[in-house]
Amino acid sequence: MKQSDIFTVLIVATIGTIVAAVLCNMLLGDPNDKSVTFNTVAVVEPTLALPDSEVFNPDAINPTVEVYVGECIDQDQDGQLSEAELKACGRSEATTKVSDGDFSSDGE
Repeated sequence: MKQSDIFTVLIVATIGTIVAAVLCNMLLGDPNDKSVTFNTVAVVEPTLALPDSEVFNPDAINPTVEVYVGECIDQDQDGQLSEAELKACGRSEATTKVSDGDFSSDGE
């Protein structure tokens, strides 16, 4: 590069930087002039009111708990009936395995 080319690149870069700085300052403004105000939160009282009984029924069924209708009792209170608990209430079903070749219904 010649000396005049280097001088031209430096002038263009300097002018571009100055123009970019002036435009950013015009668009964004001076950051020192910016201020933020916050509202304080009202103090929460230490006593809570009881919930409305029409909305929050204390005798309602919890839908997240598995419910068993009939004589089955969940003895270990784990939310699921084990095989022993199913046998105790007479609902145990024997599980049978079907081999790969037993797909015909006519016995052939």
